[in-house]
Amino acid sequence: MQFDHLRRMALFAQVVRYGSFTAAAGAQNVATSVLSAAVSQLEDELGVRLLHRTTRRISLTEVGQSFYEKCVDMLASADAAQEAIAAHSGEIVGRLRITAASDMAENIILPALTPLARIHPRLLLDIQVADQIVDMAAQQIDLSIRSGWMRDSSLVARKLADLHEVLVASPAYLKQAGVPASPDDLRHHRIIGLTRFTDPTTLILKHQNGTSAKINLTPAAMTDSVRMLSEMAMTGYGLARMLAYTAAPALRDGTLVTVLKDWQLPGAGFYAVTLKRELQPQKVNAAIKALADFLAKTTSRQQCR
Repeated sequence: MQFDHLRRMALFAQVVRYGSFTAAAGAQNVATSVLSAAVSQLEDELGVRLLHRTTRRISLTEVGQSFYEKCVDMLASADAAQEAIAAHSGEIVGRLRITAASDMAENIILPALTPLARIHPRLLLDIQVADQIVDMAAQQIDLSIRSGWMRDSSLVARKLADLHEVLVASPAYLKQAGVPASPDDLRHHRIIGLTRFTDPTTLILKHQNGTSAKINLTPAAMTDSVRMLSEMAMTGYGLARMLAYTAAPALRDGTLVTVLKDWQLPGAGFYAVTLKRELQPQKVNAAIKALADFLAKTTSRQQCR
């Protein structure tokens, strides 16, 4: 097989990965016309149509989907070969594709992995911020970081830490609606529902003395974005259930305050999710270790306060 044919296979895979010729061209720093010509020539060589093209989007044909999966395998093998050589010198190399929700990307992924990237300059962090669960195989994601995860037989989840949750609201909202003194008082309040949760408007609370309570609240608004949840809470839409590290800046400056401090929410697990493989690439294992170490130090500091 000619090297030019392999290059066209690689370019085709990038077009599919980025969802358009324009996006792939920008990512690969080549002209859109070059990508279009490469895919067209590849289709001529194979004698099949790989993509359905419209003015706005592309989609894979049935045979294109099968061929794309083989192209992804080819690129993964090339990456693995490069990483195997580098491993002999203790160097971590290659593109590490990570997906995480916006709050986690900013508050955990970046500070945890920046030192690793500085030690290994040939490691390229490709952080894709997405509040929704993504198809890791289709988008060639190496590592997905989630507070909770969708069960999928093709994925493996490793719990790295337990994340503390808090119930918060803006001072203006509490002034208007009243400060709840007990879980029962919450029945008169409204909550901003985060649709990532199975039941966004239900709170399960546990008191320090072991007493528990389950309360169903009226929704004030709904969102799938943690950033929007925070903004709505600060604006005074209602109560909000938030991870403590996400709420911390607003709690420090007083734009949000904690409600029912003696009662605890269940919390959420922090998971590193990978594709099921016989062996994970060195870059993935290194990233997971860096995240686990960072979270262990962060949790330890919080417990000492």
